[in-house]
Order: sequence, then C-alpha cells, then structure tokens
Amino acid sequence: MIMEYKTLKSAQDAAGKISLGNGKMPGSTFPISATKCKVGGKLADVKGSVCNRCYALKLEKLRPSVNQGWLANYTKSTNLIDTNPEAWVAACLFQIKRAYVKSGQPFHRWFDSGDLQSVAMLDAICKVAAASPEISHWLPTRESAIVKSYRANGGSVPSNLVIRVSSTMVNDNPIANHGNTSTVHGKNSNHWGHACPASSPEHKAKDANGKSNCGDCRACWNPAIANISYPLH
Repeated sequence: MIMEYKTLKSAQDAAGKISLGNGKMPGSTFPISATKCKVGGKLADVKGSVCNRCYALKLEKLRPSVNQGWLANYTKSTNLIDTNPEAWVAACLFQIKRAYVKSGQPFHRWFDSGDLQSVAMLDAICKVAAASPEISHWLPTRESAIVKSYRANGGSVPSNLVIRVSSTMVNDNPIANHGNTSTVHGKNSNHWGHACPASSPEHKAKDANGKSNCGDCRACWNPAIANISYPLH
C-alpha cells in the first residue's frame, strides 16, 4: 500500500529521519546505527581494516542521543521495508525533496553512518533515486554481496545513484567487478584514482571551524569517477 505523506513529522515517524545536519557535505543524509553493520561489524574488530577506527561507532558511544536516533532510523526503516516498502520509498522521497528545496543542494548520501541491511533495502533505495532524478544519490557500502545479489536478480540501478563498493583493508586495491568503488590509503601511501580532498588544508581553511569538508567537490556522486580514495583518519 502506497502512503501519501503531508507532514515532515509523519514521514520521519514512519521511515526514519533524513538529516541536513552533516556539515561536512552538501545536501541530505540518511544514517542508521553503525552497531547494525553486517560486514562492517566484523571488520570493526580487525586491525588494519577500514572499519577498525569507525568514527560513527565512536560518536554513538560518546553521545547516547545520537545512538538512540540512529537506532530509531534502523528500526523504522527495516520494519517498514519489510512490511510496506512503497510507504518507505514515499516517506524518504517526501523528506529528500523537502531537504533539497530547503538547502538548494541536489545531493543525498545514504548511510553517513551504518550500511545496507538487505537486498530489499537496496531495491527501495533504487526506487527512491529513480523517483527523484533531479537529485544525485551516493551510496557507499561494504556489502558487496548484497549489491551483487540485487544485480544478479535483475535489479536496476538508476543513473543518478552511484553505489561505491568499499575495499575492506587500508591500502587495498579497489574491489573488482564493480563500476564505482572506494578505498582508504594511509599516510604517505599511494592512492588509487581520485584522492578525496576533504581533509586537505585548502578545504579545512574554507570551514569556519577548520574541519574536513567537501567544499565544492562532488566526486563521490560522480559516476564517471571510478574510484575515490579516502585518507585514513
């Protein structure tokens, strides 16, 4: 059953909260608790993995209110996708389009905390992107098996959604057989492809508090850029 949402509160109560609170990047984001990561949850305990120093897990431990909000997003999204995925799509669309109007930034990032939970969730995200062609969507993930399964079963990824499958270890090569990927490089190590400039002195100088930020870079949302390499931090 497809729902029509007329208020921000009703959409957030149903599907979880799309946020404009991540000041490091343009547009909106959708976080869920990093404690629910599947592959990432295993990697968090592996020294040298890209998840071993997870900023989201640290933030959730430091701020219980953040943990509660992201857990709520996890619970609402997984429950509604299981029972009424069309309603989840409609609720996310309402929020993302509203965020675009409010911010003037046609960019959305899925999972600035957390990761894909299922093929059904990926299918729902693809439907959100397909229904908002005016907005560029970026989905970073370590759940390569979910992405492969979705595509193997005929799943279609809209052109305005870039799924970047992440390598698991610092200084690893990009994962093969995926059109868009990401890697993490350590200090003084070589990087693959486009090096993320967010933590560069030039970008930090543009922030009022001297913090890492995207600035005017939109490479992560650009499907023409095969691999983004992020510096270890």
